Amino acid sequence: MNTFSLRSLLAVPMAAALAFALVACNESGDSKSGQAAKSKKGTAVSEADCPILPLDSTATGEFDPIASKEARACGSITLWGSAMPKSFNMWEDYNSFSAELMNMMFEPLVSLHTTEDREVGILADKWDVSEDGRTFTFHVDPRAEWSDGKSITAEDVQFYYDVIMDEKNLTPIFKVGLSRFERPEVVDSLTVRMTAKESHWGNFWEAAGMLAFPKHVWGGKDFNKIRYEFPVVSGPYIIKTFREDRFVELQRRSDWWGFKKNWNHGKYNFQKIRYRFMNDQTKALEAFKKQDFNAYAIYTSSIWMKQTDFDAVQKGWAVKQRIYNKEPIGFQGMAINLRKPQFQDVRVRRALSYLLNREAMNEKYMYGQYFLLNSYYPDLWANNQNPTAPVYSYNPEKARALFAEAGYKVNGEGVLEKDGKPFAINFITSQEDLRHLTLFQEDLKKVGVVATIEQMSQSTLRKRLDDADFDLYWVNWGAGRLRDPEASWISTTAMQKGTNNLAGVQDKVVDSLINLQKTEFDLAKRNEILKALDNRLAEIVPYVLMWQCDHHRILYWNRYGTPEKILDQFNREDAIPVYWWVDPVKSAALDKAMKSGESLPIPPFDIR
Repeated sequence: MNTFSLRSLLAVPMAAALAFALVACNESGDSKSGQAAKSKKGTAVSEADCPILPLDSTATGEFDPIASKEARACGSITLWGSAMPKSFNMWEDYNSFSAELMNMMFEPLVSLHTTEDREVGILADKWDVSEDGRTFTFHVDPRAEWSDGKSITAEDVQFYYDVIMDEKNLTPIFKVGLSRFERPEVVDSLTVRMTAKESHWGNFWEAAGMLAFPKHVWGGKDFNKIRYEFPVVSGPYIIKTFREDRFVELQRRSDWWGFKKNWNHGKYNFQKIRYRFMNDQTKALEAFKKQDFNAYAIYTSSIWMKQTDFDAVQKGWAVKQRIYNKEPIGFQGMAINLRKPQFQDVRVRRALSYLLNREAMNEKYMYGQYFLLNSYYPDLWANNQNPTAPVYSYNPEKARALFAEAGYKVNGEGVLEKDGKPFAINFITSQEDLRHLTLFQEDLKKVGVVATIEQMSQSTLRKRLDDADFDLYWVNWGAGRLRDPEASWISTTAMQKGTNNLAGVQDKVVDSLINLQKTEFDLAKRNEILKALDNRLAEIVPYVLMWQCDHHRILYWNRYGTPEKILDQFNREDAIPVYWWVDPVKSAALDKAMKSGESLPIPPFDIR
């Protein structure tokens, strides 16, 4: 991933059923086998076309330890973009694809180091923190320029705050942290000062995560209508071509000011990056086999176990790898809409948890590759299991008893009802693969729950979620290196449009724990508070928890240079456009082998 992405710091939504934030351990589709691809024209590059990047004697600062000194700036790559989101503007429509795109085009002031727990200047070249830890002063690198040649100024950073905090703009996720600050003060053309209204351990990182927005371009425009066009950017790539529902192509900016920083040496190497939109993962796998995609992360166990040992993999032309790194582990489950009266009794929510047959799904659909969750912060605990929280196993008898305790009775038609109203659940999804939802639906019906599944477009789904117009929804949440639970769980966010508090949790104990951790600057002690929060969430059951895993699964054609560990230390396949490059030697060897039908050495399967 881009090393200045906010996702490396804070947890963000990764929606399984939305398909715009799939992670490599998510289950969302099946596939059919296909034939190995033939070598495609235009993929070969020569040594002359791809020289090793020389060091710039005028560049300053430290190097990114993940980036390779063997990297070459040339060639192109085509990646899977999943279904096209309703907007590339991640601030008003957060999804992980748009976040990846924006992180290639805009930069924060400071980011977290890629391997160490310390700061690295990105847009800022220096910064100061006041003695009371409430005021943060950042100096914008004087070399920083917009893609139209105009200088990036402190006013552009201030403008970012103004845009995000404007109540007319649909930016609720980003308002949470910035609301702790006064409006930034422009000290001079390159210096901006942020003052926090309250003490909070995350204040520095919230201030440091401020970006610059092009005030000379966006000033006076409706930010909610900026969706697909970004003609002026500050980052290494700019959108060259966009075809709705087909693809978006990024062009590398050879004149990017950031290449004057050693931190960016050996990164952002592809001249063109094309993301093809394709919701169906079966079709996406077949496209990979034809080299219509050059790299493809596998999100479904049945595909991984049954469909990825095709001829090209057996011959070493395509690489199949399972990658372990230190990416924090999030959680996934069915968010229960607590705003709706029928879900406000915790006994009902517990009953629903007993009716999800996770064991059968893990064995039948996922080949036992997952661990069953009982925690919202699994990697805080040994073996990813909270020792004090229940692990819900499929038990329809316990579910029936809990429904009875909550006042539900089965009527003459075999339907659970209370006060003459049937208990009904509607699942909303944009996914093609309905295996898991269908099995859950069948088990719900066996105890009298009226369960339906409603498929819809991604844009419609996004609106329904923004409006909290759903019953249960399958979502996969990521985790960051710095965990701030406020946006996900605090009561004040429950009724906001587009909130991260998808379940609509409003709980005084949860609020008190979130407020307690705000002023705890010791990470170990803060994690203990998060464990207490985890215990409380286990008590109130805002989600029907599902499963998770601890590795990534990927296929790619054997023509690319990569970092030593393939991805970076804390992230997944979004590291590809940042750190990979076309290796002319590998590329020539692949084309020769595919032409002759010969095999190449097979790279190691497990990367640790």
